[in-house]
Amino acid sequence: MYRYHIETRVAATPAQLFAAKLRITDWPLWDAGLEATGIDGPVQEGAAFWLRPKGGPTVAMQIETLIAPHCFSDIARLTGATLRTRSEFVANAQGTLVRESLEAWGPLAWLWNRLLVRKLAAGASEEIRQFAARAAQA
Repeated sequence: MYRYHIETRVAATPAQLFAAKLRITDWPLWDAGLEATGIDGPVQEGAAFWLRPKGGPTVAMQIETLIAPHCFSDIARLTGATLRTRSEFVANAQGTLVRESLEAWGPLAWLWNRLLVRKLAAGASEEIRQFAARAAQA
């Protein structure tokens, strides 16, 4: 298993961040690596959605956990591996601490780590800042 943990402090509140995360079709507005996202039906635990990275194939996703306004996690089923992304929003005196974790496992997790996961982790703090700025404006 490959695990990455990123912590970033932002000014947006947990409620603003959680609400923005629920707007799945808006993700490309703050994630420069995404071409499009979509969901058919309500945003709830177990719901299926999809995303298409720029220059890549559409990826089937599933909402794993929703704990308002503190936690959102999803699962991507990749060929030979599973990728979990978990975002936690913890209020504190300086604003909100965003804790993001990425976990990849399965027989081809090593390959997905090389191709994707470690790059996502390396850019996560900047992406979180862009996400928080967008969430604070909504």
